[in-house]
Amino acid sequence: YNPETVSTDYDEADRLYFEELSLERVLDIYELEASSGVILSVGGQIPNNMALQLARNNVKILGTSAQDIDNAEDRFKFSKILDSIGVDQPLWKELQSTSMAKAFCKQVEYPCLIRPSYVLSGAAMKVVFNDDDLEIFLNKACDVSPEHPVVIS
Repeated sequence: YNPETVSTDYDEADRLYFEELSLERVLDIYELEASSGVILSVGGQIPNNMALQLARNNVKILGTSAQDIDNAEDRFKFSKILDSIGVDQPLWKELQSTSMAKAFCKQVEYPCLIRPSYVLSGAAMKVVFNDDDLEIFLNKACDVSPEHPVVIS
């Protein structure tokens, strides 16, 4: 739904909060409203990233469970699921530096799909065709580091 529709249609919502979308604010509102649960699937990447923390804080998640969101977001877990059901997947690797990314792309040969880790939506994903494309993309769109690795396939 368009947030403006929700704010003007009293059949849609009893209250509308304009707060930062952070774990602390969600927990505050959950407690204040004595909520029966939260829906994460309509909030984009931010609530997906909060799913496990919300579950650890005993927040009832309606819809897709925090564990299933994590299984889809975490490339290693998702790959194991695909392997267990016999689904082929391209060679892929999680990399923590531009030099490691270049070496892997040379190994598997261009074009390669680059995406930040733990991003289900496809935001900041790109197909690169050479080292120059790769370096430009990694420098502009991603903060490649041990804390923010990229997945390349």
